[in-house]
Amino acid sequence: MLKARTPLLVGLLVIAAVGAFVFTFGSLDRGMSEKDAYTVYARFDDATGLAPGSRIMIAGIEVGRLGKPVLDPEDPAKARVPLLIKKEIILKKGIWDAEKRTWVNGAAAVRRQASLIGDYDVVLSTGLDGEVIPPGGLIPNIVNETGISAVIKKLEDSSRAIFPQLEKITTDISTITGSLREAIGDEKGSAALTKIRDDVEKTTDNVQKLTSEMRAFLNEKIFPRSENLERIMGHLERASSQLADASGSSLERIDKILARIETVSGDISRFVKDQTAPADQAKDGTVSKVLAGVDKNLALIEGSLENVRKITSDVEQGRGTIGRLLTDDKLINDVERVIGDVQDFTSTFTRTQVKVQFRTDYFVGRSAYKSTIDFQLQPSPDKYYLFQLVDDPLGKTERKLRVTASNDPDVPPILVEDIAETTGDFKITAQFAKRFHFLTFRYGLMESTGGIGVDADLLNDSLNFKVDAFDFGRTDRPRFRLLAQWEFLNHFFIGFGIDDILNDASRDWFVGLGLRFTDDTLKSVLPFVPKP
Repeated sequence: MLKARTPLLVGLLVIAAVGAFVFTFGSLDRGMSEKDAYTVYARFDDATGLAPGSRIMIAGIEVGRLGKPVLDPEDPAKARVPLLIKKEIILKKGIWDAEKRTWVNGAAAVRRQASLIGDYDVVLSTGLDGEVIPPGGLIPNIVNETGISAVIKKLEDSSRAIFPQLEKITTDISTITGSLREAIGDEKGSAALTKIRDDVEKTTDNVQKLTSEMRAFLNEKIFPRSENLERIMGHLERASSQLADASGSSLERIDKILARIETVSGDISRFVKDQTAPADQAKDGTVSKVLAGVDKNLALIEGSLENVRKITSDVEQGRGTIGRLLTDDKLINDVERVIGDVQDFTSTFTRTQVKVQFRTDYFVGRSAYKSTIDFQLQPSPDKYYLFQLVDDPLGKTERKLRVTASNDPDVPPILVEDIAETTGDFKITAQFAKRFHFLTFRYGLMESTGGIGVDADLLNDSLNFKVDAFDFGRTDRPRFRLLAQWEFLNHFFIGFGIDDILNDASRDWFVGLGLRFTDDTLKSVLPFVPKP
């Protein structure tokens, strides 16, 4: 009866393990299906970068995926893009404004650049008013361009209205320059301009020397350390998107500004007449007075340039806070060392493997089952940490020595009792292992007692021999166990062994069946993995 029941129980255990394995991997998230979503369409002038499977976003949250763009059957010059959206997202068509010929407060789809390599996604606005867009409906409001390209396009449209106004302004400026020519065309004006020219040439030479020194300093000290270009480009993209949104609302203001410019140009003409009066009749703030003060201002500019040159020299030599930050090699090395330590910590975590093993053994002599769950954290090929949760039919035995003093003449005056208590609590194993070629040595806590072990892994680790010695505090001999197991099918293995070899009274044979696999997802529940 016992021999017939053992294979039956082992077979039921295998069926239960396979069922649990299929149920676990079959219940993984499969993403959004068409049963949980509905399809609407958007008509874009340009579908470049809108690849099938691209994301659909609302307020930075993904709510759907794009289908394959095709030419619109009603308007072949445009692209018709299907949008697969979650059912809980409700899109409203908006209210038709006959005067502006557009849908107001309706849903909108925006083609937005998602990265610098040309990928795009679609940003949705659900709309506020109007009827709900049904499955198969069309989103009324489309924004085809965002970012820098949208700004350039809007500026091109605005330039067509600006150029006629600029021509009129140019005519007014010609009149002004003619008046200036009459005012400074005499000998005094020519002499003043000659002196200004000489001063400007001298200042230009000084500026050129300064810029050369600044360029050399930047090339040697600043540019080699600038590694934030990608982050700056991201900020520029967001700023350009905001600029594109703002430029649309600025067109009406430009018309008003141009009208004001016409008024201002007339005022300028009158102002120039006042400013070009003879020097003896000129008022404070006029051109004549300004020319007299130019020489003084140029001297001040030269002094300022000298101060800038001195500051640049201090920074280059490492003086001051900024100079030390840019030239102190020790400070830079300290920062690089901290970054390297952070990289070492994160790389240790990411390369750690998590191996899980479930094993059940049947002990022939005791007619009992022993179940074990193993978690193996392996940060490198030659080291790992082993954690076990063991349900042992022998239970957990604790020994106590009780001494009793008695006045009863029928019993000894001092009674010494050795009490052994056995409970069914789970046992814990926590060991560190080090591998040398095909041999692995383990030490640490084994089934809630101190223990050591040696493993021999052969045939590409599919055949394993294990020797364990633990529970050295027993009154009899320590517990000594031999185990051989073979992975006969991917992830499945069988085992055979002898437990408690050194003690005749408790020696027992056992056979087992188990399942093991690697599960990297378990790393997400670990706060960190120590580096051995």
